[in-house]
Amino acid sequence: MAEVAVPTREEIVALLQAVLDGTTSRTAAAEWASEVQEEIEELDHDAVEPKMWHLLRLAASLDVKSGDAYLHDEATIRDWIEGRG
Repeated sequence: MAEVAVPTREEIVALLQAVLDGTTSRTAAAEWASEVQEEIEELDHDAVEPKMWHLLRLAASLDVKSGDAYLHDEATIRDWIEGRG
């Protein structure tokens, strides 16, 4: 089985922080997380522990909107970073 480049919690948290800081867009972050998810699903779904999988899935939904507002506000992203997501 091919080896999957599984991101660390620190890498995902850095991505979330970059969204909060405005140094990366929600769209870019969500696209990256979605691509990583797809690769993991294709090659080795068991390569990621459930908590990391959940955090990665949350990151993939950063650009989802409900009306004009993002589904996940900045307070929610901070909760994810602090492990409460």
